[in-house]
Amino acid sequence: MRASKRYSVTALYLSMNANQRDLEIEDDLARAQKALRELKARISSQSKKNFVLEKDVRYLDSRIALLVQNRMALEERDEVASHLDDASDITEGTFPNDEKTQKYGNLMFLLQSEPRHIAHLCRLVTMAEIDQLLQTVMFTIYGNQYESREEHLLLTMFQSVLTYQFDNTPDYSSLLRANTPVSRMMTTYTRRGPGQSYLKSVLADRINSLIEIKDLDLEINPLKVYEAMIGKIEADGESLPTGLSKGITGEQAAANENVQRIIGPRIEMLIEIADSFLDTIIDGLDETPYGIRWICKQIRSLTRRKYPDASEQTVCTLIGGFFFLRFINPAIVTPRSYMLIEQTPADNPKRTLTYVAKMLQNLANKPSYAKEPYMHKLQPFVHKNKERINKFMLDLCEVQDFYETLEMDNYVALSKRDLELQITLNEVYATHSLLEKHGAELAKDENSHLNQLLSEIGAAPAQLPRKENRIINLPLYSKWETPLDDLTAALDITQEEVYFMEAKSTFVMIMRSLPSTSAVTRRPLRLDRVADAAGTTKNDSVMVRKGIRAMELLHQLQDLGIVDKEDNYALLRDEIEQELVHLGSLKEKVLAETTKLDEVFRTIRDHNTYLVGQLETYKSYLHNVRGQSEGTTKRGQSSKVLGPYKFTHQELEKQGVIQKSNVPENRRANIYFNITSPSPGTFVISLHYKGRNRGLLELDLKLDDLLEMQKEQQEDLDLEYVQFNVTKVLQLLNKRFARKRGW
Repeated sequence: MRASKRYSVTALYLSMNANQRDLEIEDDLARAQKALRELKARISSQSKKNFVLEKDVRYLDSRIALLVQNRMALEERDEVASHLDDASDITEGTFPNDEKTQKYGNLMFLLQSEPRHIAHLCRLVTMAEIDQLLQTVMFTIYGNQYESREEHLLLTMFQSVLTYQFDNTPDYSSLLRANTPVSRMMTTYTRRGPGQSYLKSVLADRINSLIEIKDLDLEINPLKVYEAMIGKIEADGESLPTGLSKGITGEQAAANENVQRIIGPRIEMLIEIADSFLDTIIDGLDETPYGIRWICKQIRSLTRRKYPDASEQTVCTLIGGFFFLRFINPAIVTPRSYMLIEQTPADNPKRTLTYVAKMLQNLANKPSYAKEPYMHKLQPFVHKNKERINKFMLDLCEVQDFYETLEMDNYVALSKRDLELQITLNEVYATHSLLEKHGAELAKDENSHLNQLLSEIGAAPAQLPRKENRIINLPLYSKWETPLDDLTAALDITQEEVYFMEAKSTFVMIMRSLPSTSAVTRRPLRLDRVADAAGTTKNDSVMVRKGIRAMELLHQLQDLGIVDKEDNYALLRDEIEQELVHLGSLKEKVLAETTKLDEVFRTIRDHNTYLVGQLETYKSYLHNVRGQSEGTTKRGQSSKVLGPYKFTHQELEKQGVIQKSNVPENRRANIYFNITSPSPGTFVISLHYKGRNRGLLELDLKLDDLLEMQKEQQEDLDLEYVQFNVTKVLQLLNKRFARKRGW
């Protein structure tokens, strides 16, 4: 206990030191840590942008689908147009007045530091309201995804939500399964930076190696296998043998010997593939984000508390309901939306991934029956891995609690004067509006802090048009500030502990600042000499202050009988030397984590580019549709032709536009493409060979056809000699033509 307290107090001392300049250290570790902090901040910020963009794309996806089918009224088109016009980066601004800033700062601090209010609100909101609330909670109020205080407060909120779920669900079999605001909240939590990083490091290679084998058909649904078999016979121009007929039932197909012969090896291969996925997931235990493991731990403890007679199997099933159903399986089934792969997988690997997810889910659920009878043939996978998966589920729960650290972090937060929240005005107003709507339920006690703040702020303002929305830096502080005079009592530590930790921290900072060639850095350390060397440093007043303070602390600890000069302050010296060894290995860990997160950040940024491209495409298409419906192109008047723009084979291959080429390697340098837009939304792609006047072939394209292909997840656009990637073609067309037509 003493050691953990010491560790906490070090953090506290460092956080609350009055003179920040005294804490500045410029060694390799400090620089690496600073770079890592900045990278984590960028990931948090980019994650939020992507979440907002995904929400926009989902909305526009459904609306544009109607446009493509010409089923949308003109006023609806205008509504979509305004949504698109607004979908731009939000600029920075401030609150209209200081009083509002202060009151909202008090409110947001209360919501952040007392998670029970948001937990309660999450239970009250509708499915229609949850996305906006989750955006604010997950990516703003607790948006610093790698900062311990915010993460721990967010997890405390989850604990509150889960406790309520368990207390109010009579039958455990339906726990965590229904699609509710709470389940959406848990899924969104897994999409934050740490969860994304885990999925990429654990699953990406496995999924990518599987989807490369496009022709591997592992369908085991007897009816589909039978139909494919019939289709192949007919495609080969043969007549159907006796005994094979169309329009049979699933049971009849399953009884067919040929179907059974086809399915047998496929079952074995599916089990082999699912085993490899399971191995990867189990081996990645230590990489599983702390927060996800802690939620698993809460599910275990709540299950045991609510259902004391529940078997271990039941406990593991409920943990699996979160870990696999909400976290792992969605990423396996739709790896592209989780940024694990670049292209939508072909039909065969896509189906295989669905089977793998079902098998893992069945393993986690241990159902006594299979919804689809043919899935029963995969039961050997469940039987042989039952014990492994149960052990893994329980191992996930083996993480420490954070309550003591959180208590200390909250005291530190109260002591700071620079706590800020980067939040948009609309996020503030939307949160205020939800609190107001559900105020009677949330703040039943008239004297509660929440009720007082809501009364003072007044009515919630309406949402601003996007163009008027602003990002603000909202200073956070408590209206009911806790005095921090008696920290030792509040944190259950002694004054001796505080002196000891201050001494340890001071000596560590001195050692990190001294040149490694200095004689006093040799082991075993002579602490009095280290303090003396620091106190007599020339031209460095900060170091001198540290040296003098270190010497004072040695004397104080000696007087208190905690250390002894006779043994060269061995107790303190040993801890300092251990800390320095730890910091040495810490640097390697920081660099390794930075490398890993760099990859995550690149992936998130690439996904952002893809989402922005989607919005640009929608903008282009909408412009065309509106232009046509409003008759902006006069009959008989030709539109301005744009292009041709010339692209080499190598260029398009590098950009990923060409995903497969049948052009011989030695001729590719002579191939080029011209792209022309004779009218808005219409494009002509022609393939040319150097030295020849006429193109080898031409392809007419309509923007809505491309959009429809993308919607149907048809990624291949066949140009006879080459295969284009539909998404990349859309991005290229937007880049070249959209702005030139003033879209």
